[in-house]
Amino acid sequence: MAKNNYIKLFTDALESWEPLSDAECGRLVRALLKYKRFGQTPELSGNERILFPAFRAQIDRESAHYNSTCQKNRENISKRWNTNEYDRISCDTKNTKTKNKEKEKDEEKEIVLSSDKPQKSQKRFIPPTLEEITLYCQERKNQVDPKRFFSHYEANGWYVGKNKMKNWKAAVITWESNNFDRAPQQKRGENPFLREDI
Repeated sequence: MAKNNYIKLFTDALESWEPLSDAECGRLVRALLKYKRFGQTPELSGNERILFPAFRAQIDRESAHYNSTCQKNRENISKRWNTNEYDRISCDTKNTKTKNKEKEKDEEKEIVLSSDKPQKSQKRFIPPTLEEITLYCQERKNQVDPKRFFSHYEANGWYVGKNKMKNWKAAVITWESNNFDRAPQQKRGENPFLREDI
């Protein structure tokens, strides 16, 4: 708050100043300014001495209000900056929380930055040849028909369901475990034991 180094003269006071001559008005204003600055009541000889007490009371009220506001502000500041143990602990806790949040933000930035870097490229799937499938099936000693396996996946673009195949050897093992190595299933309702050619 700015220093209280002024006096207020309201336009309502114009009527009470009317009976004063210009010299008396000048002496009254000078007396009010000196009172405000030095706090001493000057010796007045003319009609200005009649109005001076009313203006002095107004100056005193404003000064008291200003001093009261300054005192409240000082108390608030001293409460805020009090260095007792409780305040220091709560302040340290807040600082720790703030530091932790900043650390988390930095870690998130590092993650984002590291994700922007080109990652190691995954191995690109290369479809196997019929010979590779045949050798692998012989190595595993399974009953999977390599030609059938190759034809099946070659026809659907080497997809497993809706996903591109990643490992054809794993697909061979899946064929083993699901018994895809058997002959194609017979039509429904057909009993192999009732066929005429048996």
